[in-house]
Amino acid sequence: MSDIVELIIVSHSAKIAEGIQDLMKEMAPTVPIHLASGLEDGSIGTDVTRILEAIEVVDKEALILSDIGSATMNAELAVDMYEGDKTIQFYDGPIVESAFVASVSSGNGMDVAQIIEQLKMA
Repeated sequence: MSDIVELIIVSHSAKIAEGIQDLMKEMAPTVPIHLASGLEDGSIGTDVTRILEAIEVVDKEALILSDIGSATMNAELAVDMYEGDKTIQFYDGPIVESAFVASVSSGNGMDVAQIIEQLKMA
């Protein structure tokens, strides 16, 4: 598949997610990275609705990465709740390292399944 796999970052902290996004723009500038981090009022937390909204702006394929605890739970819940035709996967691993491997792999033309295999080997 030649479509770029987009990333969705789910962190309790919007600042952490923004930092990951900034770093990944340096590593793989063509890979879209969407943020579903923090709560709408700017406080610490995660919200499944924000994750579902991020999924809606994805073109065709996305990989969701999360930090800890309820971020992981909400990411998995969002994947379960999503009823569209986009390919949306979740990977539970260290968020910065996973974002690096995923964004570089996506930039090199890998599909979601191939990226997850890369993440498992990392």
